[in-house]
Amino acid sequence: MRAPRQPVTPEARLAGLVAHLHAHHAEPLPLAELARGAGMSRFQLIRAFRADLGMTPHAYQLDLRINHARQLLRAGGAPAEIAQVLGFSDQSHFQRAFKQRVALTPRSYQRRSG
Repeated sequence: MRAPRQPVTPEARLAGLVAHLHAHHAEPLPLAELARGAGMSRFQLIRAFRADLGMTPHAYQLDLRINHARQLLRAGGAPAEIAQVLGFSDQSHFQRAFKQRVALTPRSYQRRSG
């Protein structure tokens, strides 16, 4: 006889989703796919994610990518290669996102860090 299954709480679903985002932040992860994985609608996911973490899943993923980019830039990586490795559509998209969050272009950040 099997024990009854415990219901999965929204907090546990979000924790699993956050772990998934950390493990796969460089991959394209459509909101619909994330919501399905969390067992929520897209709008429920956005509301729950924002309530728990203060931002949308997309913004969280972008922050993960930018933080990873900072590490790669400090290690001497080329911005164009970093943009490609981290799943940005092109270097200008990477540069805009980086500058918006860090207040420096990737090259400027690299010069100051290195």
